[in-house]
Amino acid sequence: MQFKHPEILYALLFLIIPIIVHLFQLQRFVKVPFTNVKFLKNIEKQTRKSARLKKWLILLTRMLAFACLIIAFSQPFLSEFTIEKNYNTTIYLDNSYSMQAKGENGELLKTIAQNIIEKNNQNNTNLSIFTNDKSYTNLETQNLKNELINIKYSPNRLDLNTVLLKLNNLNNNKTNTLYKNILISDFQNINRKNSNDFTNVIASINLLKVTPKTSNNILVDSLYIESKTTTEIIIKVIVKSTNNITDNVPVSLLEGSKLIGKTTSKFNNSKLSIITFTVPNSDNFNGQISLIDENLEFDNDFFFSISKPEKINVLNIGSSGSFLSKIYTKNEFNYSSNELQNLNYNSIQNQHLILLNELEKIPTELINSLNEFSKNGGDIVVIPSVNSNIESYNRLLNSLQIGTINSKIATEHKITTINYDHPLIIDVFEKRVSNFQYPKTSFFYKSNLRNATPIIKFDNNESFITSINLENSNFYWVASPLKNEFSDFIQSPLVVPVFYNFAKNSSKFSKLYYVIGPETKIDLLTSIGKDDVLKISNEDREFIPLQQLSQNKVTITIKDNIIKSGFYNVFSNNKNIKTLAFNYNRAESDLNYTDINLIAENNKNISISSSISEVFEEINKQGKINWLFKWFLAFSALFLLIEILILKYFNI
Repeated sequence: MQFKHPEILYALLFLIIPIIVHLFQLQRFVKVPFTNVKFLKNIEKQTRKSARLKKWLILLTRMLAFACLIIAFSQPFLSEFTIEKNYNTTIYLDNSYSMQAKGENGELLKTIAQNIIEKNNQNNTNLSIFTNDKSYTNLETQNLKNELINIKYSPNRLDLNTVLLKLNNLNNNKTNTLYKNILISDFQNINRKNSNDFTNVIASINLLKVTPKTSNNILVDSLYIESKTTTEIIIKVIVKSTNNITDNVPVSLLEGSKLIGKTTSKFNNSKLSIITFTVPNSDNFNGQISLIDENLEFDNDFFFSISKPEKINVLNIGSSGSFLSKIYTKNEFNYSSNELQNLNYNSIQNQHLILLNELEKIPTELINSLNEFSKNGGDIVVIPSVNSNIESYNRLLNSLQIGTINSKIATEHKITTINYDHPLIIDVFEKRVSNFQYPKTSFFYKSNLRNATPIIKFDNNESFITSINLENSNFYWVASPLKNEFSDFIQSPLVVPVFYNFAKNSSKFSKLYYVIGPETKIDLLTSIGKDDVLKISNEDREFIPLQQLSQNKVTITIKDNIIKSGFYNVFSNNKNIKTLAFNYNRAESDLNYTDINLIAENNKNISISSSISEVFEEINKQGKINWLFKWFLAFSALFLLIEILILKYFNI
């Protein structure tokens, strides 16, 4: 038995007072003459015994009555809780879009939220809850109900390792506390980084897995432009299913509320279907691809925006490089080439990509301009000359703080290794090639570059083309000249995708669509005043993104501002300069789940629950308090009643 106010129990010490009074109470007896002394003595003995017993009974009942009253005011209770410890229950509720799947009683997230509201009756423990985008600590029952009723799906998703870190952060600041942690999720495979996520769990964790009625999901995965003419654009739309199906799924193309086209996506016992739409080749087209699938709804719509293409400015300094003009064509690029002595330094800051093509020496003025150009977000490609002045090249590299060139190695090497995972190459090849005809170089410059990532390597494992990510830009180093007398690289099929992507990656100009994520950077070909800002808005909200101004563009950084798919307009001085389309990440569409029994089998602190009822039954049982003060009040009244009965019916 425990007490809410144990300090009141000190009042029990005052019960010694009536005992002392009783023990020292003196009572004089009056003598009465009587003829039969023997008979009188018998009566006297009986009376004294009865009187003494009665007084002891009255004393006992009074003391018990007062004792019960004192104990009642100290509020005794029975519970597994102890006064010395706090008990904290923390619930992670997965509100990612995969929880939109339908269970037996509707959407998984909404059903779980309703069950928590119905089953939670904890009034004596701290309850905290966090989702993928919000956290609530020490919620009262009514506040918890309000938050769960209004819970929204989030495009953010947390892997299980991050969930455990957040649990630790929430609990680390509490001392002398016992924790009960509950993870409620569908436990998708994509949310598990590795098999060791739960290896170091030391606190008690309950896992509750919710499962949809069906694991099949049909979604609009992505789209791309197949071809263009002066009047129309051919769009390919990729529709996927998580399982092999034979269904025909109607798919619509809309512009606003206007239906532009409708077709059928045919799955011939497969998971993939590609359909075609034709849209007019106008300056701007904001389209929406839609299908109907009842299991998951967030991936039924796909938004895209086609706008007038923005050309990328590319400047070649040095050797003319005739292959470059064939790669950087007029329909996509503003390409120009200048010899060093004819270079207009004022034009440098207006470029997106600059190529230093086989310069023998890099002058100090150019180094200073390139340093400023790089800080403003411009990308640089350096191709050395056969007689490069290494000292001047190193001055450029040192100004960018990326390392040095060491020496010239006059040995022929083949170019044999492609880094297929590099962002510059990752989308170029459908499959990895191992038997192509290797290009070669007659010599190369050995370098020592910091934070460098090889794109293509020689057969001796030295890097041929290297990329370095700077704070606001990229730097690319080509280890040897590309003239035909020194290398046949420009005759290989690699040269086009590599140099084309040098330019394409130099500017993050508006794409057909963007994926909602923790951070998205977009370059806008516009200029604004020093004190002006760009604003982004849709029909629901407006916000000002982070923005960085440079000579020829504005780079905006969107963090957690966008949580809903659709179209967002970029305004400058109340003028709409761009429309951006955002879509939810399709990773949540993959309805493959982790077997949580495998998680729990190797850790004694992890248990599995089958339902919300089971979870809260255990919590409520652990936190249940049986108050006893009413019983002690009743006993106090009972003892007073017994005293009254003794006084009335116990005859001397």
